[in-house]
Order: sequence, then C-alpha cells, then structure tokens
Amino acid sequence: MARPTRRSGNLPAEASSFIGRRREIAEVRKKLTEARLVSLVGPGGVGKTRLAIRAATDLGRGFRGGGWLVELAEVLDPALVSNALMAALDLRDQAAAEPLALVLSYLQDKELLLVVDNCEHLLGAAAQVVTDVLRAAPGVRVIATSREPLSVPGEHVVPVQPFELPSPHAAEPPARMMQNEAVAL
Repeated sequence: MARPTRRSGNLPAEASSFIGRRREIAEVRKKLTEARLVSLVGPGGVGKTRLAIRAATDLGRGFRGGGWLVELAEVLDPALVSNALMAALDLRDQAAAEPLALVLSYLQDKELLLVVDNCEHLLGAAAQVVTDVLRAAPGVRVIATSREPLSVPGEHVVPVQPFELPSPHAAEPPARMMQNEAVAL
C-alpha cells in the first residue's frame, strides 16, 4: 500500500538569483496550457534543469498537488526509472507491488506537475514511463529535460539554447553590457 504524501511538492529552493529566460518561461507556460508534456531540449550545461524548476515553481502553485522533481541523472538502469518516480513522490511500497503500477494508481486522480530531469541517457524508459503516466493520470502535466526529445505523442518541444554573447567588436558601456543575459550570469 502506498503511503500518500502530505507535501505539495519537492521542488528545491533556488540557491541563487535566476537570470533571463523570460521567453522560454513564457513559452513553457503557453505550451503547458495546450499540451500535457513539454520537453526542454538543448545541449548539456545550458540550464534546462534550472529553467524547468523555475517554470515548475511558478506554475506548480496552480496544481492542487504542487510540483515534483524526478531526478534521473544518477539512475543508470532503465528499469529503475519508475522507482525514481516513486521515490520522488515519497511513495513507499509495502505490498511488493510493481513500482510503475503503484505510481500510476497513486497519480490517477491527482492534479500535479512533474519535472522529469535528465532523460537523455534513459530516453526509451523515460518516454515509456511518461507516456504511461499521461495515459493513467489526466490531471498530471510533465516538463521533461533532455538533450533530445522523448519523441512521444503529444510532446511539445521547447529548444533551450546557450545565452547569446555580446559582440566582441562592439564598444558598449558597462551598464549596457550588464543587460546581456550571458554577462549578467
């Protein structure tokens, strides 16, 4: 039997100020009104996780169950993706049930936002678990982060590119340079 969680999310607090990405946050917000799965896709180190957590923090307030972060970076075995989801939701398996079945049963009547982070090395398994969740739980929406799309039906992709650097040839005053997101970061 699953132990229901009493928390309304597990999103981490930001340790530092968030710089830029207004366009991407607006696009995620818009796409989540149209679709239940939005994937932030871009190269490693570009800030997909930070963007997803910021968007989920802002949007999670609109979900009764809040926003939940499922971190897959340390998961090496594709068979353990549903275990990571179960752990993130603070569910405990006391009846030796299959983790995915337990998660789907728990989520079926919930209204919450999941952030499934670092899917690229477990693409097939992450795509399957996300698809299963979206089928079983109509009140759940997902923001996924990956270096490539999950390629599942209904997925909306938001490309996340590195911040644009100022021109090295332009002699701009320091105050104007600080308005550039890359410089501000």
